[in-house]
Amino acid sequence: MERLDKAVQQRQRRMIKNRESAARSRERKQAYQAELETLLAKLEEENEQLIREKEEWIRERLRQLMEKVVPVIERREPRHVLKRVHSSEW
Repeated sequence: MERLDKAVQQRQRRMIKNRESAARSRERKQAYQAELETLLAKLEEENEQLIREKEEWIRERLRQLMEKVVPVIERREPRHVLKRVHSSEW
């Protein structure tokens, strides 16, 4: 009978320890998930900012290129017409 009581007590202690361990594990998991969600929000915000910066950079680069192209077109001179310098009969 005494052995039975001792076995029951050991089983109960193991169950209690197991429950405590499971509770700690759940807490760690929740903390890790919260950390990941915070990191996700930060990275999404950073990504949006980088996309805006890229779009602005593309617009600025296009503007710079257009400034260089337009003056070249405006300065374009008419094509030269070939003229005969010496006329002679064949």
